[in-house]
Amino acid sequence: MELHQLQYVVEVASQKNFTRAADKINVSQSTLSQQVAKLEDELGVKLFERNSRTVDLTQIGEEFIIQAKILLDNLEKSKQIVMEYKGLIKGTLRIGVIASLGRIDYAEMMSEFYRQYPGVKFEIVQAGTYELLEKLAAKTLEVAFVVMPAPEQYRDINFRHLAYDDYVLALPRAHRLARKKSLDLAEVAAEKFIFHPAADRMFSICMDACIKAGFHPNIVCESNHSPTCLSLISAGMGIGFFPGEKLKETPFPIAIVPLKQPLKKEIVLAFGKEATFSPVAAKFHSFVLKWVNSLT
Repeated sequence: MELHQLQYVVEVASQKNFTRAADKINVSQSTLSQQVAKLEDELGVKLFERNSRTVDLTQIGEEFIIQAKILLDNLEKSKQIVMEYKGLIKGTLRIGVIASLGRIDYAEMMSEFYRQYPGVKFEIVQAGTYELLEKLAAKTLEVAFVVMPAPEQYRDINFRHLAYDDYVLALPRAHRLARKKSLDLAEVAAEKFIFHPAADRMFSICMDACIKAGFHPNIVCESNHSPTCLSLISAGMGIGFFPGEKLKETPFPIAIVPLKQPLKKEIVLAFGKEATFSPVAAKFHSFVLKWVNSLT
């Protein structure tokens, strides 16, 4: 069994396709297939079930991939420890991030970290809070910027507060309430809503706020794509909750009205409790906290 064979099977498992996996790791498909087959022959088991369209892991393949990922992850951390000892920070940092981080300038923060540690390569996954936390628990991410969930549901994950983002209501400009200086949520109980997807943490936060105000919102559309939501709102399809920071320079013709009941999105940095930080992740964790503290 050779190291590159483990890397190959992990990538095939991730891509579920030999062609995509070969492109990702920059080898020919024939080489990839031969090496996977060679490893399967050596082990005496089939790791993959192959068909014309996809590649699926066998039951033993799923168990093997879990251990292969742990081995490769530990090897990467060992390399990073050596690099740190030599005064260098190198390696790959796997980060998850939600669509909006409020007043945290994510691009500038990442660029500054890269300026300080130019040997670092980034793998960034953008998704909703719940999906990112699943990836963090599965150790396919090292850290993630998410909305604070119910902590009792994630006992193996640490959360470090970073910032709050105040939510407001976005309405069509011609809406009867568009000129109000602030709104009580009960005033919009009869409105149609453009909402966050149910898989998004802000869905439950906004839903709870509506229920507390005495109504269940009439949701006519769910989307995590802000431009789509804002275009629908500006066209008069409904109203929606949005982070105030995201609407400061919006090009869409909408009205922005603050809420009388504070509705906040708590942005946190999430990271595993059990896993030991790689040197790169440890540096990034420390850097993010200092960066955020400098904003206050």
